[in-house]
Amino acid sequence: MNKIIVTLAAVLLINIASAQSKVKTFTFQGNVLELNLADSTEKGVMGIPIEIWCGEELVTTEMSGPKGKYSINLPRYQTFTLKFGKAPYVTKVVEIDTKGFERAADLAIVNLELDISLFKDRGYLGVNFMNYTPVAMAKFNKRSGKLEWNMEYAQEVNERLSGILAANGI
Repeated sequence: MNKIIVTLAAVLLINIASAQSKVKTFTFQGNVLELNLADSTEKGVMGIPIEIWCGEELVTTEMSGPKGKYSINLPRYQTFTLKFGKAPYVTKVVEIDTKGFERAADLAIVNLELDISLFKDRGYLGVNFMNYTPVAMAKFNKRSGKLEWNMEYAQEVNERLSGILAANGI
């Protein structure tokens, strides 16, 4: 009887492992950079947390490595919110909708590269919106087979941030 239970448990574990290995992922990679607002220079920053959220659930937290490099494997078919940063930096949020990747990713490896620039929070008034508002949004276009950034949205956020920094004398 015990041998049957052990055998059934082993088969169940193998089936679970097999199902988990069939979850398809894509690689999201790039660099986390520190932006000096005074002269617009950038340098890679190690040890910056990158929180990966799916809805209200924190999926995992990764850290930027040497020179700010990061690489994250995300499952397809979901919308993710990535939060870059920790004190003393202002957080930046990026939203990625991976729904629709199935056909394109089955044909080739799908990777997404994004360098994100963080600046130090010097108590600037009005920048706290960046803790919850995405600075960039990407969505997979099934027709073109590519992930597309919403450039109009990014421009609006950039203009808002530029106005806030100007009001703070930056």
